[in-house]
Amino acid sequence: MSDMYEEKNMERISITVPQQFLEEFDRSRIEFGYSKRSEAIRDAMRNLFKNEASARSDAEVNGFVIIAYNHHQRGLLDELTEIEHQSHIQIFSSMHIHVSEHNCSEVMAVKGKAGAVHEFKKRIQTIKGILFCELVVLYTFPATPGEPGSKDGSPQPPHLHPHG
Repeated sequence: MSDMYEEKNMERISITVPQQFLEEFDRSRIEFGYSKRSEAIRDAMRNLFKNEASARSDAEVNGFVIIAYNHHQRGLLDELTEIEHQSHIQIFSSMHIHVSEHNCSEVMAVKGKAGAVHEFKKRIQTIKGILFCELVVLYTFPATPGEPGSKDGSPQPPHLHPHG
């Protein structure tokens, strides 16, 4: 698989923006630690693509659902398990964290159509005893034409490790 940041895959562009935008952009990029404008613009573009995909209910997305809950809440774990089993998404992994004597947190790695992933998150956040529920959608780089997994008909690479 090619590296999206290989020099041969880069395009130089020129943009025109109001002076105030550029001043604010430079202030922000320096504050966030970007040494070059190009780095900050690439991150902003990835964020735009991620938000656009997340907003289209039929787009395939990957992400994490992060929850915190009172583990003494009667029926919460049964309801959470039922929602997980009824969902139309893939849950690849989850990590359980004991936060305090009464509270726990869980992080679930998920994949599915954006609409189904958002619905999954909404159903969880309405369970009595859920203190916090957030969905973090990840940006996935599109495959480069000619690469396995691209929409030009190239074959998919074998997927050799198991998922449980």
